[in-house]
Amino acid sequence: MKVLVTGGSGFIGSHTVDGLIERGVETVVVDKKKPSFPNAKALYYQMDINSDGFASVFKAHKIDGIIHLAAQPSVSFSTKNPLEDAQNNIIASIRVIEEAKKNQVQKLVVSSSAALYARPQYFPIDEKHPTAYLSPYAISKHTMEEYVKWSGIPYVIFRYANVYGPRQDSQGEAGVVAIFTDAVTRQEPIFVHGDGNQTRDFVYVKDVARANCQAVLSDVAGETINLSSQTEVSVNELAQMLTSSVPAYQGKIQHIARREGDIYRSVLSNQKAKELLGFKNTYSFAQGIKETVTFFEKQERSL
Repeated sequence: MKVLVTGGSGFIGSHTVDGLIERGVETVVVDKKKPSFPNAKALYYQMDINSDGFASVFKAHKIDGIIHLAAQPSVSFSTKNPLEDAQNNIIASIRVIEEAKKNQVQKLVVSSSAALYARPQYFPIDEKHPTAYLSPYAISKHTMEEYVKWSGIPYVIFRYANVYGPRQDSQGEAGVVAIFTDAVTRQEPIFVHGDGNQTRDFVYVKDVARANCQAVLSDVAGETINLSSQTEVSVNELAQMLTSSVPAYQGKIQHIARREGDIYRSVLSNQKAKELLGFKNTYSFAQGIKETVTFFEKQERSL
């Protein structure tokens, strides 16, 4: 089997590529960015999905499955740049779908978001929960989901909770764990938006990558599935955990204005993922934070 990973040079994508290679899967990557953590056994194409060259990848390779991770990932960016958000999250996804249909791709796995559950009515939030949106990012992700369903291609839509872990870019991606960890390792202040009591469901990147691999290789299709830890952690708790994990940290936690488009409370059910894919949270939050801090400390020392 040969699998194309869009966004395979990024945070979740690079871990997913590693997982596919470990399983002996031929892996092709399309990403407009050069890989920071390349896998020597994967084949990389540095290009934009919206470019004319994207179709040439399918001429060069018989692609059996696609894991579509390329996206504009930031809620705050989308509120200021809704057109660019739509171009990256909707138009690019349509390009992927069109090529998948044209080339008889057998499976399409796509990344969506917990941002679609903006007005939670109960917890933990399951896949039957009504969707609601507080940002263009959430709107674009939901629109992408509908195009995937319309395509007729066997699909799995994953709604990710807050994914964190090694390799996340504290500057280019919307990851509070990466942003806070980077600040702590640099001895800089941690800036908390709002009162810090807002909660998130943090899921470790290697668990997410494993689910991506399982989904594209499995017979599961026509499903929308949450990927989460089903554990609720406040932003204040996260900040305290990170400062405690670096005893030498001398910085301060500072509260600033709440961000537009942010959800206040989030915890997702992962029961469906467990039932259909055997999904497991192999890393506790404490273990995941330790791995993440270690990674950022090594990165800081290498500069």
